[in-house]
Amino acid sequence: MAEEHKLAHEEPTQKPIGEIAELKIEIVEMLKDAAVKFPVKNKHELKNLFPPGTKMACRVGGKETHFDELAETLDLDDFPLEDASEVASKILSRCSLT
Repeated sequence: MAEEHKLAHEEPTQKPIGEIAELKIEIVEMLKDAAVKFPVKNKHELKNLFPPGTKMACRVGGKETHFDELAETLDLDDFPLEDASEVASKILSRCSLT
């Protein structure tokens, strides 16, 4: 009888991955509703999309980081951001899974 093998980290990471997927959807919807003009060319433009005090935060692995703080972590090489999905992916790539 064959046993089904599971990766040791499979179960604990499912929740953080689900949180990131939900946040990505929220970011895309928020940018769509705000009628953001793309591309976003630099950190300054990106930070204007997520001003300080934005209530939505990245809560992954017990850490909370606001989007305006995550925007600051992007490098020049991360720009331009061509659409809402790319903005969400870049910002959320800075969220920690631990």
